[in-house]
Amino acid sequence: MNKINFLCVGVQKAGTTTLHNVLGQHPQLCLPQKKETHFFSDEDIYHKGTSHYLKYFDNSKPYEFYGEVDPEYSYFIESAERIFNTFGRIKIIFILRNPIDRAYSHYLMTKRRGLENLSFEDAMDKESDRISNKKDKMHYSYRSRGFYSEQLLTYEKYFGRENIKVLLFEEFIENTKDSVIDIANFIGLSDFEYKIEKVSNPASEPRFKILQKFIHKDSIVKKSLGSLIGSKETKRRIAEYLESLNLKASDKKKIPDPTRENLYLAYYKKEIDNLERKFNLNIEAWKN
Repeated sequence: MNKINFLCVGVQKAGTTTLHNVLGQHPQLCLPQKKETHFFSDEDIYHKGTSHYLKYFDNSKPYEFYGEVDPEYSYFIESAERIFNTFGRIKIIFILRNPIDRAYSHYLMTKRRGLENLSFEDAMDKESDRISNKKDKMHYSYRSRGFYSEQLLTYEKYFGRENIKVLLFEEFIENTKDSVIDIANFIGLSDFEYKIEKVSNPASEPRFKILQKFIHKDSIVKKSLGSLIGSKETKRRIAEYLESLNLKASDKKKIPDPTRENLYLAYYKKEIDNLERKFNLNIEAWKN
C-alpha cells in the first residue's frame, strides 16, 4: 500500500465521526486504526514522512481502497498542498454544516473539555485575539472554521472540482445511509449493506469538571505523569478512556434566535451568498 484513494477533509462537527464509523464497515476499504491522524495538518507529524503515515493503516492484508477522515485538513489549509504533493489528484470529500450551528457545537465541545469560560457570543467576538498559536487555534476557532469558500477553493486549485464532492450535514444526518452510499459511489466502492445504528458523538457533559481540565489542559502534574508513560499514543488512549468515564448524556442546548440572527448578519451572510454562487449549493436554510 503506497497510495491513498480519498480523504474526507471536513468539516469539524459535521458528522465526520459517523462517516468514519459507517464507511469503515466496507470490506474493500481500509481506514486508519486511529481516526484523525492529523498527519497533514500537524507539521511535526508531517515531517516524519509518508512511511510514518502509512503505518496508521492495516498492512496485514491487501485492500482495494485506502482513505482517511480528518476534519482538521480543511481548516489548516496548508494540508491541501501537502496531500497533493504526497498522493497527487485524489478524491476529496467535504461535509459542510451551517456555520453557526457548527461553531456552537465546537464551542460546547471546548466548554465540555473545561477550556471555555466565555459566553458563546463573547467567544465568537473575541476569537481573533484568542487564536495566536496552533493549540489555541484548534480549540477556539469557532468562527473562522465556518468560512468554507476559501477552503473549497484551495482544494479545487490542487485537486480540480471534478475530484471534490460536497455534501451538507443536514442532509447527511437526515438520510445517513443514502449519503454514505453516495460517498461510496464517488470513491468507487462496490455496493454494500451498511448498518446505520446511531449518530456518533451525542450531546454530553462532564461529571467532574476538574477531571476534564486535567485531561485537556497542560500542567506540571500532567507533564510529570506523562513522562512516566512515554508513548504519545498510550497517553492519548488513557485520556480518551478517562474522558469516556467522565462524560454523561445531556440535553442539547439551543442557540437563542436573536443570537443566531446577529451572528448570521455579522459574520456569515456574505459567506453563505458566496457559497451558493460559486459552488451551486442549495443552502437557503442557512439564512436567518
